[in-house]
Amino acid sequence: MGEEWIVRVEGEEYGPVDEDTLREWQREGRLISSNPVRKNGDPVWITAGEIPGIFPVPEPSREQFRSRSLSNIVAESFRIYARGFRLFFVLALLVSVPSFFFKVSCSYIEVSTNTPLSRTSMIASAIALVMFVCVVVAWPIFIAGLQFATADLAAGRTIQLRDVFQRACVIWPRIAKLCVAVYGAYIFWTLVPVLAILSLAAAATILPLLLAMLVLAFQVYMAGRLFINFMFWQQSSVLEGLDGLEALRESRELARSRKNAPMLQRPLYRGAILASLWLLLVLALSSGAELPFLLIRLQGITDPQSAQRVLHDLLNAPAPDAMTIASYAITSLVQTLARPLLGIAFVLLYFDAKSTEPARGR
Repeated sequence: MGEEWIVRVEGEEYGPVDEDTLREWQREGRLISSNPVRKNGDPVWITAGEIPGIFPVPEPSREQFRSRSLSNIVAESFRIYARGFRLFFVLALLVSVPSFFFKVSCSYIEVSTNTPLSRTSMIASAIALVMFVCVVVAWPIFIAGLQFATADLAAGRTIQLRDVFQRACVIWPRIAKLCVAVYGAYIFWTLVPVLAILSLAAAATILPLLLAMLVLAFQVYMAGRLFINFMFWQQSSVLEGLDGLEALRESRELARSRKNAPMLQRPLYRGAILASLWLLLVLALSSGAELPFLLIRLQGITDPQSAQRVLHDLLNAPAPDAMTIASYAITSLVQTLARPLLGIAFVLLYFDAKSTEPARGR
């Protein structure tokens, strides 16, 4: 006897029914891929689209896995972003909103070795902790949702926020584990060299300073190696469905592929160029957004002493003023608008790299 399923539609549960009934409901349009379902007797809910054989699996579009020039990747990234702007913006807000409140709440925390935390600092600390947890929880959803939405739009399919969100939530555990591994590696190979450099630089003699420079060079080398190895980990995990070491292995192999091709056709160099262009775009937009606030700050400065007073007041203010909070908000909005672009570009770069690779699961 086949497995029986419970289906939840708009808060109502139906079943148990067998898979033949599910297929019949799918053909009639009564069951969509995003409907929550669970096995009879099993409390774990999944989506109907995850049950093999219920929904016809769309063939990957030829428009996805094809070679693209670097300029085509950039242009198509903006086209896809424009087509799915509302969805990409909402996905980015999942991270940007708690990040904004985390930054603001941290500004209200005053730490002193002589006095205990004030009530304001305690409340701000609690809010900052909650917001940090929200960012950690939302980040894998943002990553997965961005990959799904970009892939669907690149294939010419329509997308729905609810469907993308549910698909992202289903694979949250897999993406979260990889986030810990990837970002943990970046943090480790950044923090340890920095601590070593600071301890060596404190000696203020020639030999320790030379050693500090060597450590800095090693840190740059490790950052480059990590960038290469982790370039396509998001795409390998989300779009290819690989887990753990398999996703990281495919990411490294794709990043190092096309070694005999011209430099600008290799995924490694294209990825570095795309990341650099995106960083320049964010810096330009952020600087332009911050410029009016900076000009207002500079209006009262007529000499070095007044500049020192303004800087002292900013650094020693018990809480951020309205202008500082507005500056935080503008910066957060810029990041919200720009963040999806890099992810979209790397999905297209992944399709480009896969276009000359043996198909796996396609």
